[in-house]
Amino acid sequence: MNVGSNRWYGRWWAVALLLAVVLSATGLVTVKALGLRTVSAVAEPFPLPPKGFDYAWWDGALGRWVHPKGVDYDAVRAEEPALRSFIATLGAAGPRSTPERFTTEPERLAYYLNAYNALVLFAVVDNWPISSVQDVRGWLDPRAGFGFFYGLRFILDGEAINLYDLENQTIRGFVDARIHAALNCASKSCPALTPHAFEPATLDEQLDGVTRAFCSNAPHVSVDEDAREIRLSAIFDWYRADFEEHARRLGRPATIEDFILAFANPETVEMLQRASSADFELVYQPYDWGLNRL
Repeated sequence: MNVGSNRWYGRWWAVALLLAVVLSATGLVTVKALGLRTVSAVAEPFPLPPKGFDYAWWDGALGRWVHPKGVDYDAVRAEEPALRSFIATLGAAGPRSTPERFTTEPERLAYYLNAYNALVLFAVVDNWPISSVQDVRGWLDPRAGFGFFYGLRFILDGEAINLYDLENQTIRGFVDARIHAALNCASKSCPALTPHAFEPATLDEQLDGVTRAFCSNAPHVSVDEDAREIRLSAIFDWYRADFEEHARRLGRPATIEDFILAFANPETVEMLQRASSADFELVYQPYDWGLNRL
């Protein structure tokens, strides 16, 4: 190789090295700008039972933290070390890494529902103080809530995952629209966080219960007589296809209204049918992302 070739290769390697440094720095800046990070529990997992998964601590904690008017985040923060241990337990075992513990669909779905709600509470206290999940963000915010639902990653079932993928790629894969009444995103317009854990043995009844509550109470479902409007949660609009498909599988017309009528209490059913027969307008309500605290 002659001298000219040596110089050309030298310049090429210098350019390549500079380009690699720039791309590496750009990637680092992008990660920081978007607030992308893995949140570690930094705790020892709870001991696991010989079979299945133990939700006893989580069930008791929800009973202490959850109230009709919201979540007592001071109480959650007071028990943060134990919450971190529960998150570490979820990280160490699950349907993928320990399938022998989750041999039925209710066992798997209960695990993911409890995991989602626990990770949301963990994300809130890990970023405390906040007044909304939308306060969790990087320098750049591609869309409202990106930092909380996309940017934060957690170790669940041995792998890193964010809340968006947990809901949309994993939980929605069970093809059951009732899950939308079971997941709580720490916001005022969310379905209420249940004061108990989801348990495989009673999961179907529990999902029916939370869905009946979601379909029977304001602000999720209401009628404004003066404005001649049927007012629904934006969740019904965001996941329209899920609700329509569920209504179809129940033998009803594939509409959001028919999904609601299948679960609403008699008073709400009568109210909706009267409003619908009077041609009230269907309106989806703005979502209140304020923290669902007491």
